[in-house]
Amino acid sequence: MRYFDEYCEVHLDPNTAPYTWVFRTNEKIYIRFGVHLSKHPDFGQIAYELNDGQGYSDVDHITAEKENVIDNGFQMFSAILPPISNGGGYQYRLGYVDTFGNEHTTERSHFLFVCDEAPRSMTEIPSEFLGYVNHQPLYGPKPRVEMTSSPDDWASRLFYSIIIDRFARSADSNRAGMSAVKYDPTSPHASHGGTIRGVIEQIDYLKSLGIRAIILSPVYVNAADGYHGYHPIHLLMVDPRLGTLMCLRDLVKTAHEADIAVILDVVNNHLADSINWEEYGGPPGGEFKYVQGDDTAVMPFPIEARNTSLFHGPEYTDMVNQRLFGFLEDWRTETSYVRELLIQHLKYWIAETDIDGFRYDSARHVGLDFWEPCVEEISRYASYLGKKEFLQIAEHAGSTHDEVIEYNSAKFTNLIDYPTYYAVKHSLNDGNWLGGLADYFCGFLAPSQPYHAGWRHNIMFLDNQDTTRILHQFLSRLANLDESRVRLHFGLACLILGPQIPSIYQGTEQEFSGALGLHQKEDTGEWIGHDCYVREDLFENPACVWEFGPINRKTFEPYEQNHPTFLLIRQLAEIRRQNKLIHSGNRTLLCSRNHGLWCVLIHGTPDEQPLFVAMNLGLTPVFEEAFKIPNWSSDFSGVDMLITTTGGVFHLVEGGIGIKLPPFTFVLGRLL
Repeated sequence: MRYFDEYCEVHLDPNTAPYTWVFRTNEKIYIRFGVHLSKHPDFGQIAYELNDGQGYSDVDHITAEKENVIDNGFQMFSAILPPISNGGGYQYRLGYVDTFGNEHTTERSHFLFVCDEAPRSMTEIPSEFLGYVNHQPLYGPKPRVEMTSSPDDWASRLFYSIIIDRFARSADSNRAGMSAVKYDPTSPHASHGGTIRGVIEQIDYLKSLGIRAIILSPVYVNAADGYHGYHPIHLLMVDPRLGTLMCLRDLVKTAHEADIAVILDVVNNHLADSINWEEYGGPPGGEFKYVQGDDTAVMPFPIEARNTSLFHGPEYTDMVNQRLFGFLEDWRTETSYVRELLIQHLKYWIAETDIDGFRYDSARHVGLDFWEPCVEEISRYASYLGKKEFLQIAEHAGSTHDEVIEYNSAKFTNLIDYPTYYAVKHSLNDGNWLGGLADYFCGFLAPSQPYHAGWRHNIMFLDNQDTTRILHQFLSRLANLDESRVRLHFGLACLILGPQIPSIYQGTEQEFSGALGLHQKEDTGEWIGHDCYVREDLFENPACVWEFGPINRKTFEPYEQNHPTFLLIRQLAEIRRQNKLIHSGNRTLLCSRNHGLWCVLIHGTPDEQPLFVAMNLGLTPVFEEAFKIPNWSSDFSGVDMLITTTGGVFHLVEGGIGIKLPPFTFVLGRLL
């Protein structure tokens, strides 16, 4: 029994809410509670808000029957909530009517969901013997949907990273508030109502932009502060505020029909803050906060996770075993039991959805003793399903290549290349010399020591959900949008036509310019970092404000497709798709003038028409009347201009190529 104020609540009975907070449609949602006799309760009440997930919502109350039980001075009541359809949910509060006819309702509320698809235990995921792969037996779930083969042209694709909650609201389905996550469109730290259905409705937008792979933020049910998806409390269920498993399947199917691959972000490092450890007042070995009576906490799913011995306590302070940010519960991934549980949960998401890859969050905070068997097993399982090019992307945020390459033995197919990103970021200085971007384009930032899959298979970015926007990098130096846009376009050309797999982050195409910052806590005065300004809503949400004003100050209307930055990205993506040399050819620097002119040849076999690039890295306009292509290249009779960022041109003249480049211009053409 849990006691608070004038109420008590049966909270450790696995047949009642709130201990069980996910029910099946064929199960009765049973609630038992008590009211202290000193409050003179006549009968109990439960006030609730329901949403059936199909567009119907209601606010009402139900009478709780008086039981012939007095427990420790509390009159006990019980009730069964009205049934709702699969995919729905409740928020409810306990209450009573006293003998004087006065109604009372507690401020504390609980949530519960109705879901037939999500396993509550790993034992509900049938693991069958599937055969032999790589001369080893393979076990796992049979796929629940038709599997499609993985793309074999990953290197030619432009990737796009999505935070579902901030990307698109659905025009036809409002799931706001259907979650443990707080819904408050005015708060930068709460859910704003983006959904999986909203992503589906914007597939044409993504296709128009030239996107051919999307990386979705985690879809798990999250704790109250997890609008972003990285504070999971249920590893096997889609958060109802985002949609349902069927919605996720529909998204993958719709994306595949548009030739867009889907990569799902997954969390193998931690669960949400759930345990009261001994250092913080809990018993030896810790105890779940829910068990100790924290009415804001829940018991995690799957039920196999309900054991504190599966997690590292706060006494661990090393990079791998510490609680991330000091509060997220760190799995003991060094144990075979935890490894099997997490690998099985990964297989579940593949089998249920037909996704094309995983983005492994917080990879450097998980040891190689987990990653080595995990990556190998997921590769074998995906191959069995016909996904021989299934991506396993590690988010290792190390600042140096030496740090990241330490994870080579895991054999990830790709890594998110933070070291290269940092090299480019630190090169910007005052924004009036773009040599770092040119160095990246030419391949000069490749490390001397090799990555397992090769440096060119890494995912390169200029901004993401954890970094200051690239446009802000220029705006903070120049304070002029037009001048900053010129440099942004140069950077996007170097990224999307660069030697690695390019990825952009939602909002970059709409010239979002948010930045990481600091926030002072009102209660303690402590200064902490915040990322709200890089988690802007792509949809219209003028209600959301922060200490320094509205978050999503927009240059254009939401999803605008006719402005220069959107159109440039589309052109660059199409050039990458159509020209194999971009991702497979050699890059040779032909010249680098002090005033800023760089010329680069991208070339392959003798029968492949080379690509010629001219860049102006600085403020001085460039006029080269007859730049001569070296003798070792094939003869050419013309040039086919493919793209220019700010009006630069080159053309054939006697003795070579005539080049005219305004400051910070990137021009690419094919030599004929």
